[in-house]
Amino acid sequence: MPSFGSKFLACLLLSSVILVSGQFEHYLDSLRSSELYEFEEGSLGSIQYLPKGDSETIELQLEQPIHFYGEQYEQLHINTNGILTFNSEFPEYLNQPFPLEYASIAAFYSNVDTSFSDEGTSISLLETKDQGILDKATSLVRYAFTSQPDFEARQVIVATWRNVGYFDSKTDRLNTFQVALIADEQKTFVQFIYPDGGLNWLQGETAGLGLPDIRAQAGFVAEDGRYYSLNGSGSENARFLSESTNLGVPGVWLFDVAPIAPELNVRTPDNAESRTESPALAQSCQAHGHQCHERAECHDKAEGYCCVCESGFYGNGKSCLANDKPIRVAGTLTGELNKQPVSEEAKLQSYVVTSEGRTYTTINPLTPDQGAQLRLALPLLTTVPWLFAKSVGGVPNGYQLTGGVYTHVSRLQFDSGESLHVNQTFEGLNYWDQLSVKIEIYGEVPAVAADEILILPDYVEEYTFERPGELKSVQVLSLNLTGEQRVLGLQVEQRILYRSCLRDDEADPSATKVLQKISKVALDYVDRDQALRIGAMSKVGVTAESNACNDGTADCVDNSVCVPYEDTYRCDCHHGFAAQLDEGGLEVCLDIDECASGSHVCDENAICDNTEGGFNCYCTEGFEGNGYRCLSNSTADNIEYPPATEDQNPNPSPYPQETEDRNREREQRIREHEQEQERERERQREEEREQYPQPDPYPYPEEQVPQHQDECYRCAKDADCYEGRCACREGFEGDGYSCTNICGHEEVFENGRCEPLLLERIDVDPSCDAFGACQCPYGYELTQDSQRCTYAHDVDSERNSDLIPCDVDDNCHINATCNWFGQELRHICTCQPGFRGDGYTCESISDDSCDIRPEICDVHASCVANEELGKSECQCQAGYEGDGFRCQLAPECQSAEHCGENALCDDGVCRCQKDYERDVSDRCVPAGRCGIVFCGSNSICKWDPEQGVQYCDCLEGYEGDPLTGCTSKPLSCHVVNNCGIHATCEPTEDPANYECQCIAGFNGDGYVCIEEQNCLNNPTLCDMNAKCHSTNSGLVCVCNQGFYGNGSVCQERQQQDSDFLIVSQGVMIARVPLNGRNVRPISVAQMAIGLDKDCVEGRVYWGDISTKKIVSAKYDGTDSRPFITTDIESPEGIAIDVISRRLYWADSAKDTIEVASLEDPSLRAVIINKQLVNPRGIAVDAYRAKLYWSDWNRDSPKIEMSNLDGTGRELLLGKDAVTLPNSLVVLENSGEVCYADAGTKKVECIDPQNRQIRTVSNELSYPFGITYTNDQFYWTDWTTKKVEIVDSLGTRQKPIQPPFFGSHKMYGMTVVEQHCPQYQSACQINNGGCTDSRICLVNRQAPSGKSCKCTGASTGCSVPAPGF
Repeated sequence: MPSFGSKFLACLLLSSVILVSGQFEHYLDSLRSSELYEFEEGSLGSIQYLPKGDSETIELQLEQPIHFYGEQYEQLHINTNGILTFNSEFPEYLNQPFPLEYASIAAFYSNVDTSFSDEGTSISLLETKDQGILDKATSLVRYAFTSQPDFEARQVIVATWRNVGYFDSKTDRLNTFQVALIADEQKTFVQFIYPDGGLNWLQGETAGLGLPDIRAQAGFVAEDGRYYSLNGSGSENARFLSESTNLGVPGVWLFDVAPIAPELNVRTPDNAESRTESPALAQSCQAHGHQCHERAECHDKAEGYCCVCESGFYGNGKSCLANDKPIRVAGTLTGELNKQPVSEEAKLQSYVVTSEGRTYTTINPLTPDQGAQLRLALPLLTTVPWLFAKSVGGVPNGYQLTGGVYTHVSRLQFDSGESLHVNQTFEGLNYWDQLSVKIEIYGEVPAVAADEILILPDYVEEYTFERPGELKSVQVLSLNLTGEQRVLGLQVEQRILYRSCLRDDEADPSATKVLQKISKVALDYVDRDQALRIGAMSKVGVTAESNACNDGTADCVDNSVCVPYEDTYRCDCHHGFAAQLDEGGLEVCLDIDECASGSHVCDENAICDNTEGGFNCYCTEGFEGNGYRCLSNSTADNIEYPPATEDQNPNPSPYPQETEDRNREREQRIREHEQEQERERERQREEEREQYPQPDPYPYPEEQVPQHQDECYRCAKDADCYEGRCACREGFEGDGYSCTNICGHEEVFENGRCEPLLLERIDVDPSCDAFGACQCPYGYELTQDSQRCTYAHDVDSERNSDLIPCDVDDNCHINATCNWFGQELRHICTCQPGFRGDGYTCESISDDSCDIRPEICDVHASCVANEELGKSECQCQAGYEGDGFRCQLAPECQSAEHCGENALCDDGVCRCQKDYERDVSDRCVPAGRCGIVFCGSNSICKWDPEQGVQYCDCLEGYEGDPLTGCTSKPLSCHVVNNCGIHATCEPTEDPANYECQCIAGFNGDGYVCIEEQNCLNNPTLCDMNAKCHSTNSGLVCVCNQGFYGNGSVCQERQQQDSDFLIVSQGVMIARVPLNGRNVRPISVAQMAIGLDKDCVEGRVYWGDISTKKIVSAKYDGTDSRPFITTDIESPEGIAIDVISRRLYWADSAKDTIEVASLEDPSLRAVIINKQLVNPRGIAVDAYRAKLYWSDWNRDSPKIEMSNLDGTGRELLLGKDAVTLPNSLVVLENSGEVCYADAGTKKVECIDPQNRQIRTVSNELSYPFGITYTNDQFYWTDWTTKKVEIVDSLGTRQKPIQPPFFGSHKMYGMTVVEQHCPQYQSACQINNGGCTDSRICLVNRQAPSGKSCKCTGASTGCSVPAPGF
């Protein structure tokens, strides 16, 4: 227990700290350091206001230079987005962390937008020498920095952002902040002021367009790349800049920023009195509650505090994520695998569907060998699923424990001896809310081929808490290699270390265990993308009895039931409901309208009434029944209804008494239905009378045959009902109301005839009707699954089993004999001919006449009158033998001669020899052979008597090609709704036929529909820097702004300077800002004519007709290098396809249009080499995949177009429209081609689709180069020697008069914009897959969207090599 002395000392220390703090704050309060600097009219100074918008800037030309770090600056720019820059404007918001590329002071660098703000919003820049302000600034600096007692402020520059909103034009939350530059002749200090309540938002809203904005950043960036960030910059804690300080007053910060030695950085105040925090509050919510996430609550405990996420969020309190919101993981790899360094270019990207615990991970680029081996590094697969496992029973997953900040150490020991260490350091969320991880790999794994399929079965791993903040797991696993048919065994040891915070009311988890299930594991290397793609589902807190339907995981919609399915679940719609997608793309179960679809089973004399999940049938007027069977009133009397009880309605109607309203509604429907039926019947009768006039078949009414609407209720049990009439099934005979078996006791009807039953009975298929009711042939019974018919002998086996076989005990009747029955495997008594019975009792039937008792005859016998006997007797039918009471098949043959060619006689039956089979003409032919062909499965060979040939035909009930095989023809889906889930019943080209078709987004035969793999349902198909977009050609991955590629692979586009022209002056390439100021040369040439820029790499390319080269350099002129140096004469026109990475040029000496790859200039080809005279200007429309060029032929000038591979060449404009066409430019939005014509002295545009021409400007002097940006045309003019400007409406603007650094002519020009096109291209990545050194060129008309053009290096085709 603390002593009284220690308590007194603590109180004394605390009071002294508070006293010093109070004294200091009192002094700073006297300086009003927390108050914003304001401009007063009449004071010594000036103020400028920034226009409203989201990317504005103004420049301040300093009267006295400002020092910053080690540099001196004369220009200062204030920019919309909370930042000051020296000597360079910076209006656009770049979503990237410090350091930026400009020397800058960031007060609150964020995506500010004042486009629709009111008069209370302003951004201003004040330059003042007001003595009061200078004195205040001087006192503040001297007090904060004890080393500056002689500092004297000479000027103060103040930038203020007052009540500014955020992108996109949002004003519901506003920020106010200020930065002041306090300077003398050599020193500069910067003061940040964040008023109380002034910071209310941290980032703009991108509406899902790419990465989220980085949270506001505050600090300094030097020209040499040094930078300094304030506490909380770029994170959620940036909101506490208004509450924290380095000076002693909340929201006020002061820094010494010049001069700074090259090895140092900015300095903070050194006055010890600025310390304001009490040690007693150091580890409490009061002092550090702001360290908790904004969606967390702070809980004090005996020692320290803990943060706990609010409801609807999960995490460790320091980091909280919204429930069920997907998250991405980004990582880097280093180390060594199988003695080869891991590619440091390889990046890990994971997309986690947190609502399902499903993880998709991609690592690329990887060589096939390394990608194949990395599949065995299983911790790369398991650690992210551990973080975001689906929780069962409230058990926390990894992110709830760690907040994404932890170390994962693992060791893999393979049974084959190899050992691998994988260390993963998770660093929490980065600036873009992606979880960041660094991975180190060292060791060896067994060799596995890249195309080998690896299967990792589902497994459960056990984690044990060694202590709070430490987990351990040891797991033995087996990997199946399907191709090599071997198993890789390994042991995985894992240890997870993190910082734990247990509240006082939480139990110590030490020694407790948690089970996690990993399932649906995918381990694939995709050579096309050079990518390792792995995926898994995970659940934490599972038990042996857990499944998705009982652990709370399942989320089924109304009218459905949850069914456990593999490791997950499925939701099956209740009977009477079908799955469909709603407007939001979610699957719901909707009622099936059986009445509209025709899938009901109501009687034809009934109407169908659809209900939720079913339907009701009501007999129409004049008919009675239950709706499923309706008889006319005249025949309904034959139906016996059960007698009514006292509680029952005596009304014999089978449906219950309904309310009066319901009766009226039903009667109305019945009347409408009957009227419609009567009109239809009358129409049919009229058509029949017109087409087939004939006399009445029943001229005498009293002799007419009675007509029954439906007699199905009278059908025999061995009959089916078709269109209201009864017909005996196959194997039975009769009128449908009485059916007898055609075959005898020991026979079964098969293949159109009765076959004797053998000892080893073969199951046969049942006969099923349209409603799924199945029947078996006589002597067979239906199996429980209703799929097959098995033989069932009808002897009284129970009695026979009680009797001693008759060959042991002579117990047969005197008129019976003892016979062997193979199917019973015993001797059984059988009555002799002329007697009937079971063999133990036999009665004489000799006196019975079949005339009186026809049933005594065998089914294969007839009752025939015998005049000699004077009575009728039973005689077996042809092909059968016996006494008439029992008939069996007579032997088909006595010898092979009776059976024909390729057949033999086997026990009285003709059978085909081995490898032969019987065809429909009863001949034995080679098995499968039908004439000169062989029939496929489920087809038979038939004989065409008219043609005299054999042909293959599908069996009844089958369809397809009988030569390749026939498939079962199901009942039409509009009769039986048998379509699979995700399918609908649709009419075919023949309106009478219907078929099941998979709905959009699914593939299959209509019975089984499998979801298409696209970037919407499988986000890993897209790069982490891409989004899934719906286009006319389907769902495609499109790289985010700031990245380029094909969507599956996106590379970061370097941020470049923008808003300037690059103009060729022949011997010099000049950079001309759009405002015309600060024009400077960037590169020397001998005679550069055409040029274009590559906005992806930030380079300009130009053709030099003197040196006969194409050369490139960066926008600032550095890194100059040759691009094409051989087989080139006069490259007057240059055009770049930045999407497909191709450069096109027009050679006016060779009279060709040529192309080369920007990545590999050796891949080059001539695409146009005919009917050209003097090609000059050239332009690419990368969006519409078209190429345009001008020909300066004075006899026949023209502008032509083609596809990007040179095909589809067309004349766009001829000599009647152009005279001396020079440069071309394509307007990206409209697709118009605009051109400068030195002959007509006009700038005009043409729409290639409708060929409409519009004049932009006329009466020009001598236009040459042309470009377009910001709704304005720019062109170089040889006569005025200026860059002329006209807006889209034709209004001339003030021209730019650039200084000339060489000749006094300007040639080609291009504009560098902030925007850089981002589209899909079939040739974007890996040369579009073209091989044999061919170059991939886009052609939208080609089936693949591209063509592989031969080059001089191709071996499979021949083109003239360069130089010939």
